[in-house]
Amino acid sequence: MREDWIECKVESISEYLRGITYKKENASDKELNGMFPILRANNIKDDKINFDDLVFVDKNLINSNQILRKNDILFAMSSGSIHLVGKSAFINDDLQFSFGAFCGVLRPNSYINAKYLSSYFSSLGFKNYISTVAKGSNINNLKREHLLNIQLPLPTLPEQRAIVKKLESLFSSLDAGVADLKKAQQQLKIYRQAVLKKAFEGECFQKLENIILNSQNGLSKRNSENGTEFKVLRLADVYKQQISYTSPRTIRLVETEINKYLLRSNDLLIIRVNGSIDLVGRFIHINNQDQLAEWAFCDHFIQLRISDTYNAKYLFFYTQLIAVRNYINENMVSSAGQNTVNQNTIKNLLVPDVDISKQHQIVKQIESRLSVCDSIEQNIKESLAKSEALRQSILKKAFEGNLLTAQELAACKQAADYEPASVLLDRVKAEQNKATAKPSKKKVAEPLVVAKTETPVAKISADIHAGLIAKVIKIHEENPASIDNLSHIKCEKIAHLVEYHLQIPLGRKPVKDAAGPDDYPHLKKIEHRAKMANYFAIQKKDIGYSYSSTKNSDKAIEKFQSALSVEKNKQLDDLIALFLEFDLEASEIIATTYAGWNNLILCGNANPSDEEIVYESRENWSDRKLTIARERFFKAIEWMRKNQIVPTGYGTVVPFPKKKKS
Repeated sequence: MREDWIECKVESISEYLRGITYKKENASDKELNGMFPILRANNIKDDKINFDDLVFVDKNLINSNQILRKNDILFAMSSGSIHLVGKSAFINDDLQFSFGAFCGVLRPNSYINAKYLSSYFSSLGFKNYISTVAKGSNINNLKREHLLNIQLPLPTLPEQRAIVKKLESLFSSLDAGVADLKKAQQQLKIYRQAVLKKAFEGECFQKLENIILNSQNGLSKRNSENGTEFKVLRLADVYKQQISYTSPRTIRLVETEINKYLLRSNDLLIIRVNGSIDLVGRFIHINNQDQLAEWAFCDHFIQLRISDTYNAKYLFFYTQLIAVRNYINENMVSSAGQNTVNQNTIKNLLVPDVDISKQHQIVKQIESRLSVCDSIEQNIKESLAKSEALRQSILKKAFEGNLLTAQELAACKQAADYEPASVLLDRVKAEQNKATAKPSKKKVAEPLVVAKTETPVAKISADIHAGLIAKVIKIHEENPASIDNLSHIKCEKIAHLVEYHLQIPLGRKPVKDAAGPDDYPHLKKIEHRAKMANYFAIQKKDIGYSYSSTKNSDKAIEKFQSALSVEKNKQLDDLIALFLEFDLEASEIIATTYAGWNNLILCGNANPSDEEIVYESRENWSDRKLTIARERFFKAIEWMRKNQIVPTGYGTVVPFPKKKKS
């Protein structure tokens, strides 16, 4: 781990939120009035949210902090399937969804790149950790502490952003390849169904019970002191309708039990009961190897012994048809989370009434065609495994600090918000401590109110500011989709960031105007100079004023740009490009938030909380700002950090305007 990284616990950089609990009578599978959708563990698939199979609950059961927000990370904490536990999905946007008690959410601190943290939960290191902590406990349950106590490497904030950007770039092509492979898998499934459907077309049918010699449920006892140790088949021993010999369970059986429940070649087993609708009613064909292995079977199965006039493998293939699955689904019984199919349902299944010799012939044809499918599918599985291995290799490099090049690391260190990860972690902890601190019994003081101060500003040529406006006008005119966003107010907001963020002096003395940090007396002088020199024209709009280029606009721009270094010109181009799509109000919110944040730093609060920034930029600014939703200011802070528009305390405090003398 590099010297400017640090290792920390997840609880140091995020908050854990529990899901909601609800009673059955408070839930519905339909969206009714007063109901709110919730996500459950089965809605997490392939690191994404699947919005199928939703449950809706009484909205009064949900707290506001249990509504999913952008940058949240949703986890499956408990599930009937061990493969789901520990799965996670990143929330890209604010969602009007909550989450159930079998899920949990990590809400990363605003100083942490949430996608960096989320990427860690896709890594093999995390998966191995989950396997370790689950040993010796209920493997279907992940505790809150298991997440919060994870130790992970924390880079600097600019490097977090760079790692996420590179991961997204590398994974985009990898994901495209995986999507193609999965599409091929799906096409194979369609082909398999086409093969089966063709094989069984145009036949006469009879009930399955006509060809059954014997049927019975399996062994219900779990152990005994008498008899011989004997393997008993469980659901855990079945994978994709075939028996796995890896970890059989044995119990003592007496001879009569062995004779009754022993599986023989060409028997058919049906999964009788399971929590999964897709598994119940699935058939398993017992082959010669299974018979030699000597298995009995438990009561989760139904055994069928078929007449010699019928090919059991033919029947097995027939039961793979979608039409048979539909029959099973329509006739199974569901209760207390368990789905069950009984012997009568199985016996009433209609099956083809075909001569045994034709059955043998059809089985050979099906096996021949499906063997090709099996070979292709195996190749696809191997390719998917290689893709996953490459993904894990990339993630391993990322979290070991070996993903970025020396040039990329150097660029990170030049970022405005670069600081060692240890300093970043201290900042996060300070904010968390502030948020969890117990309120004093004394009257709580309001957030800092900035003093009304004035600082002398050096005299700057009006042509400098006029050249800036001419440049902003020209860039908007070169982008027709953005021209309607241009106004004299927006230009003033850009000017504020040029002066305070890029530190290019313009001679302004901004105050807390209703529309943001403005110096309109100064702007009037600039506009007068521009009109006299024909630098740009002023146009009256339905609301306010805008500008347009004139004969000497290029001259003003050239004069302005020649006064700046190459680096400053590049920074200026990037800043204007960021503002192109912003309308007047969006520009106002960004400039005001920047000014409020900078005010706090100038007044001694070097690391203000987001709440303090919003208060200074909204409640402590003007009545006009109170008409704008607070959430937009919080989002502005997030946008500024993302785009490295972060104040440093440069310049002078933006004060309230002086009251006019009566």
